[in-house]
Amino acid sequence: MPSVAPGHGCVSMDCPRCGEPDVGGPECPSCGVILAKARAPRRRASQGSANPVPSASRRPGLVSVALIAVAVAAALWALRRDPPALAPAPAPATEAGRGALDTTPRPEGPLTVAPPRRPPPRIPVPAAPLSPPDSGARASADVMADQAAADRLGALLRNGLPAGPGDLRAAEDLHSRHGQAVLGLLEAVLINTALQEHGARRHHEAIRLLQRAESLAHASPQPPRTLMGVYLDTGRWEEAGDAALRALALSPDDPHAARGLAYALVRQDRTRDAIEILEDLLDRHEDPEARALLARIEADAEAETGLTEQRLAHFHVRYDGEEHVAVGREVLRVLDRHYATLVRALDHEPRAPIPVILFSQESYAAATGAPGWSGGLYDSFDGRVRIPIAGLTPSLTPDMDDTLLHELTHAFVTDRSRGVAPRVLQEGLAQLMEGKTVETLLDQRGLEALAEGRFRGVGGFYMTSLAFVEYLHARRGRGGLNDLLDAMAETGNADEAFRRVYGKDAAGLQKEWSVRFGRRHGR
Repeated sequence: MPSVAPGHGCVSMDCPRCGEPDVGGPECPSCGVILAKARAPRRRASQGSANPVPSASRRPGLVSVALIAVAVAAALWALRRDPPALAPAPAPATEAGRGALDTTPRPEGPLTVAPPRRPPPRIPVPAAPLSPPDSGARASADVMADQAAADRLGALLRNGLPAGPGDLRAAEDLHSRHGQAVLGLLEAVLINTALQEHGARRHHEAIRLLQRAESLAHASPQPPRTLMGVYLDTGRWEEAGDAALRALALSPDDPHAARGLAYALVRQDRTRDAIEILEDLLDRHEDPEARALLARIEADAEAETGLTEQRLAHFHVRYDGEEHVAVGREVLRVLDRHYATLVRALDHEPRAPIPVILFSQESYAAATGAPGWSGGLYDSFDGRVRIPIAGLTPSLTPDMDDTLLHELTHAFVTDRSRGVAPRVLQEGLAQLMEGKTVETLLDQRGLEALAEGRFRGVGGFYMTSLAFVEYLHARRGRGGLNDLLDAMAETGNADEAFRRVYGKDAAGLQKEWSVRFGRRHGR
């Protein structure tokens, strides 16, 4: 999280982690790293300030003012050059001629090294030739009818069409009469139906169907590898790893299962085990996706080499044991306090411990590629929080305390929403948890600039995010925000979740907020 106010400029920078060109938003659109955190000051600016943008307040001695200006200018120019696509807040309707707020960074894109979450869309469907009857015209007619039913189901699945409840019942009936002859067909129908249930966010039903398929088709790797995908999608890392192991026991050279196992291990903070899985796969045959995943994991592991580790119930914290042991202990104490706060406030507890890596300033820059003014980041790829701690003493500064709470909030929100929460909600909630409000961060001129669409770029995005979440909080309280995160996890769709909890999609709510904010603070 940066410690500076946004400025203006005409340069951009490439993401040093994945190479994405011209990154300027708070998060790299390709690799998911939350990078540019334009933190506002802790106290309100004076009423006479000519600059509505929050002033710098964090670790001013780390880099020169000139370098800060260049870094922030890069972010602002890139944001202006690439218009936002995710529900930008429209102009207030109280006066004509006001421009729309440029409040949102570029939409989130897929990870450059994508976690292998979904199985192939087509499931192999073996033919189901049924045995001719021993005798009797009626028996012969029954078998012919069953053969026609089996052929119809096989054609449906081979054509990539969805199987309905009636098709699943038909496949179960065929299996009850013909057993092994139609086992492959029933397995395929079960997997097909499970994928539909998973797509509809009915994960428990999807898992039940896949477990039945696995119990029937003991020798097939398809049910466990599909289960692996469902578990990865829902953040159940241990179950995903177990399912991947079962798939690999049946199909040792399956690159999809090996990549899935490696990613599940990374999310359990078992990096060395993940590297061994991928190296073993690549020793046997080349797989470009596994090679890219291995490179990403190894780069992160190398940056953490030699760090002291402490494992607690909720955190795995790594730091330079010789230089920062006292700081590390204090960070652990603060993290535990913030964890308890977030559990109460968000009514949620992450399934797995959260890795927190404390770097020297130089190591932090090398490991993350973040500019010198960055005060920390949460990485959505591996679920890690990375913080620079150079120059700190065991008496942590208020800004470091806020940074830990801010980044930890990202981890909680990502976990509770299953990664669906959009950036505007993420950053607004993180600042709200710090106790911030736009009216204490901005003077009157700043509020007017925000209301009238003149507060742009990264700073405008963060202030708009906070003001928008404050508006949601005023409407339905913290319980409404928690319901929103639950709805996102359940539906897998941010707009549907907003409609379910607040009656409108994100764009409609932002328009409603913008009009009201403009009436209150615009000139």
